[in-house]
Amino acid sequence: MIGDKVLKEIAERIEKGKERRSRIVQELFKLYDRVRELEGELEEEITELLKRIDRDDYIIHFVGTTLEDNGLEWWTSRGKEVCVRVDGSIEVRDRRGKPILRV
Repeated sequence: MIGDKVLKEIAERIEKGKERRSRIVQELFKLYDRVRELEGELEEEITELLKRIDRDDYIIHFVGTTLEDNGLEWWTSRGKEVCVRVDGSIEVRDRRGKPILRV
């Protein structure tokens, strides 16, 4: 069992770092909000593009970074992959990975 002295020491360490941890968490939440905002802007552009390719297709899932680590990737309801590269280019591939559009 942990002694009272050890518990007191742990509590003091936790208290000392509380303010710093609080600032870190607040900053992270600001960053998460900004990330969601920017992802939303990209998703609006992708949605407009998808409407022109297949009006019944839509984004269902944000995957994350591409395997090549040079862009972001989404999946659509019809199995397409949409990649937005760091250079701003967009690639849409069918469910087998065959490119449908590159701009």
